[in-house]
Amino acid sequence: MKLTIRRGGGLAGMVAQTELDASSLQKPDAETFAWEIDRAGLREQPVPPPSSRWPDAQLYEISLEDAGAPVSVHYTDANLPEGVRLLLAWVDQRPERVETIEQ
Repeated sequence: MKLTIRRGGGLAGMVAQTELDASSLQKPDAETFAWEIDRAGLREQPVPPPSSRWPDAQLYEISLEDAGAPVSVHYTDANLPEGVRLLLAWVDQRPERVETIEQ
């Protein structure tokens, strides 16, 4: 299972990518990772209602690859569900994550 988070927008317009692969985690952490993904409900997320786009809004593209069909969802700060926000915070704390900045 692999989660990819692309964040872009804001005043600088930079795109940052964070990846976390369950294979890089110890078994208890991999189980917590799976639990956090289930709690976020990425596989069941309805299409969020359109939000007014602000020129400096933070945009999120979250992709999940696992045994099922790949999932890709898009949010802004205005419509980011709390469960997804908690998942992103958990991933951002993991030392196993891989971060890159796109040009």
